[in-house]
Amino acid sequence: MTDSTKPPGGSAQVRDEVGLLEVLSLLIESGKAQSTSDLLKYASQYGAPEAEERLRVLEAENVPVDLAFDSISVHLRILAHKRDSSLLAECRGQKVGMILPLPPHLPELFLPVANVTFLQPDEVTAHGSVHEYTDQAVKGSRACRAKAQEMQALIFEGFREGGNLFVDGAVADVLEPKMLPSGIRLIAHLRPHRNPKDIQIRPASEVSFI
Repeated sequence: MTDSTKPPGGSAQVRDEVGLLEVLSLLIESGKAQSTSDLLKYASQYGAPEAEERLRVLEAENVPVDLAFDSISVHLRILAHKRDSSLLAECRGQKVGMILPLPPHLPELFLPVANVTFLQPDEVTAHGSVHEYTDQAVKGSRACRAKAQEMQALIFEGFREGGNLFVDGAVADVLEPKMLPSGIRLIAHLRPHRNPKDIQIRPASEVSFI
């Protein structure tokens, strides 16, 4: 799923619909969200205008919280699917750097449409079909930073907590804003956990999610 936002005068914010759904689900399970009004309040705090607009309609119609969550879940997942398709279309024919490790399904999405280069700044544990990508990857932090300057988009794995984005230290080196061309597209695939070597990044470019 994808989203792109950049606040004025600051580093890029990071938001995603699946993250919001996870938050709302936990709030319902914990009893902290007992009404559609509660969901609306948290969506507003999260910074999700599409969800907020949808929930306002459901609140006005007195839809119960469980049904409201089901409705917003379907709505946001459809929106995410449309944005994913749009993102792939925008990357068609472009030079896309994929920073390993990544789940195998992501290369399978981008290889048919983009000019993909695999970047491996650090040793990674490869699983399944990812082995073939590590064999052909540009290896080493310095070489990956240099190659990244030729890219129009970079895809990487990270963890989101609140409004902050965390990536492996070796990946952060490649994503150093001063080393990247202006206007490069950054695309993050979110994993559900934070790794011990993760550090927070403050990207200068907009961050999309897939």
